[in-house]
Amino acid sequence: MIKSKNNEKFWNKFYKKRLIHDKPSNFALFILKFLKKKNTKIVDVGCGNGRDIFYFKKNKIDFFGIELSKSATVLIKSKLKKKNEKKKIFNDNFVKFDYKKKIIGNFSIYSRFTWHSISKKNETIFLKKMSKIPNLKYLFIETRSDKDELCGIGKKLSQNEYITDHYRRFINKHDLLKKIRQNFKILYVKESKGFSKFKKEDPCLIRLIAEKK
Repeated sequence: MIKSKNNEKFWNKFYKKRLIHDKPSNFALFILKFLKKKNTKIVDVGCGNGRDIFYFKKNKIDFFGIELSKSATVLIKSKLKKKNEKKKIFNDNFVKFDYKKKIIGNFSIYSRFTWHSISKKNETIFLKKMSKIPNLKYLFIETRSDKDELCGIGKKLSQNEYITDHYRRFINKHDLLKKIRQNFKILYVKESKGFSKFKKEDPCLIRLIAEKK
């Protein structure tokens, strides 16, 4: 599990410095109208410093957050005022997390910039786990595409897997859709730049919404 350990160290250091701003992502803005029409809570897997969690909370969307970085989870809990809300933030690996035991009621998975942090094997494990959870309703995914300009930079581990200062697996849209369609209906998918511009960066991303069959 070298990749996982390297990632954990990287993000612990990252969030200790609090380098990321607190404004919600464009993806959170994009799905808010959809969420308000549905009776579902959000489980933000790889929630970082909680920027999107706090946006959903502000808009009265019930939330849970799972984050591998202890620095990030400490940061989020320090910002949450209510004790019961602090208990909704878990310092854990979202692939291994026990959703059936810890999440009660209908929920949807929100994964922004985390899907490309797990291996293809773990992607398969995670989707298989999701297929067996009856109260899962939707998947909301925004992830780096294999058409992104960073694909190919760094130490190559395998096809579309690279390590720079941390691990990334660049996602092939057709492969992802093939897996997801086994148990989900695709409601929206688009592969494009322009979804997450930050300073000079404009990554090519896959944005997807899928409903459990």
